[in-house]
Amino acid sequence: MTYAVAAMMVLLIALIYGSLFLTAAGEDDREGWTDYIERVCEDRKICPELVEALIERESSWDPDAQNGTCIGLMQIDQVYHWERMQRLGVTDLRDPYENILIGVDFLEELFQEYEDPAAVLMYYNAGHSDRYGLGAWQDGDLSRYADQILERAAELERIHGK
Repeated sequence: MTYAVAAMMVLLIALIYGSLFLTAAGEDDREGWTDYIERVCEDRKICPELVEALIERESSWDPDAQNGTCIGLMQIDQVYHWERMQRLGVTDLRDPYENILIGVDFLEELFQEYEDPAAVLMYYNAGHSDRYGLGAWQDGDLSRYADQILERAAELERIHGK
């Protein structure tokens, strides 16, 4: 066996074991995040499975996800939520716990105003937009975004025995 082949095999083995380690660490992280979601949602009377389904849709549970100015698990826009961050003492939206806190606090505010989960999700995704947001909901439409999250939340509730 040549030195190059041996080096490639060592690298391949390191990559395989490294990815297994990262996967295991990710599962532990996600379990901690879901426990935190349960606690934060209980205080605010929000279905934790709805938050989990929203996170799946927004970031696929990637705390480093970024889409334009939206960051983290719940894709929070720092500019839009600056005052909320100040009020809650949040400084790093890449921190999953701080990101979840901001997202759940925003959902609580939306539920107080709109009550209907579909309206809340449509506003969360697209604001007052007549096509995908609150305007569409007021016209009797349900966005694919909201529908998918509501279906997944119901599935998660069944899985969790609720």
